[in-house]
Amino acid sequence: MKKRVYFQFLFLGLFLVSCGSNEPCKDCEPENKQDTIVKTDNLETALKDTITEKKSVAVENKENHEKIVKKYGEQWDFCTCVVANDSINDAFEKGKMTPQQEEKLMARWEYVDNKCKELLTTPNTTPEERAKHDRKVMKCLKQNGLKK
Repeated sequence: MKKRVYFQFLFLGLFLVSCGSNEPCKDCEPENKQDTIVKTDNLETALKDTITEKKSVAVENKENHEKIVKKYGEQWDFCTCVVANDSINDAFEKGKMTPQQEEKLMARWEYVDNKCKELLTTPNTTPEERAKHDRKVMKCLKQNGLKK
């Protein structure tokens, strides 16, 4: 019990000493204004680099889109591709199809695959990108009444 009271007083004393001093630190160096300016310059440079990178990604995406359209024809929008792929996956999962039905479903899958090449080439390699992609997919499925 005495040790507990001792540590409480010790803690209270340290707290009061550390919080009670309003004197400026004598050993501290004054703030260098030049350092602050350099940090601001680095921040501005980083922001410019980020904007440039976003623009180059947008240009690259547009170029990829044009290549895909040239090779495979007009592409469907994201939600249309998600819904089409979901229905094909559901049909495969249900099973119990005749060989003719399987052939028809495979032909449909190939057709959808050609109309959704852009969806398949979109990189989502970071956890944040994958999570964003998953949310977007779920939103499309919910909007079309396929998921709750």
